[in-house]
Amino acid sequence: MVKTGTLGTKDVRSAILTEATRLFEENGADGFSMRQIADAIGYSATTIYLYFTDKNHLMYAVCEAGFADFGSSLAAAASAETDPMEQLRAVGRAYVEFGLSHPLHYDVMFIRPQAWAIGRLANEIAGAERPEPESFVALVSLVSAAMDSGALRAGDPREAAALIWSAVHGVVSLAISLGDQIDAFEPDDVRRRAMTITESILTALR
Repeated sequence: MVKTGTLGTKDVRSAILTEATRLFEENGADGFSMRQIADAIGYSATTIYLYFTDKNHLMYAVCEAGFADFGSSLAAAASAETDPMEQLRAVGRAYVEFGLSHPLHYDVMFIRPQAWAIGRLANEIAGAERPEPESFVALVSLVSAAMDSGALRAGDPREAAALIWSAVHGVVSLAISLGDQIDAFEPDDVRRRAMTITESILTALR
C-alpha cells in the first residue's frame, strides 16, 4: 500500500489506473469497487473521483491503456525484425500473446465492447471523423513494405491487412470465448493455429 499523500498528481492517477487494471484483469469490470482501489493505494475514495468522474470513466481509461499496450507490443515485435515477412509473422505472434495474456482486456476491446466504452467513445467522437486504430494503420504499413519488397504481390495493402487481422482475431476470439469449454483451445493450440492460418494467407498473397 502507498503511504497516504506521498504521490504527486500524475503518480496518483497512474496508481489508480494500475490498481484498477490489476483488479479488472483478476475479477472483471464488475468485480471491484472504487473503494477497493482507494484502499489499495492508500487514498480516500474521494480522491479517486478527483481523477475519474465515475467508474465508467475509470474503466474507459483502463481500456484506453489496454489499446496503448496492445499497440506497443505489436510495434516492439515488428521492430525486432528487419525482413518484412518476418515482421508480419512477429506481429501475428504478438497479437496472439496479447490476447492470451489479457483475455478480459481483449474481450472488451475487440469482442464485446461494454456500454461504458461505447458510450464514452461516442461522446468523444461526436461530429468528428473516427480515426482508424493505430495498430491497423501500422499493419497496413507492414503489408505495404512487404509488397514493395516483392515478398507479397502488388495489391491493396488495406485488404491484405484486413485478411490477416480477421484471421488471427478469429482464432484468438474463439480461444477467449470457448477456451474453458473446448480442449482444442489450449494456449499452444491457439498459437499454432493462428500462425498456420497466417502462413496460409501470406502464401495466398504472394
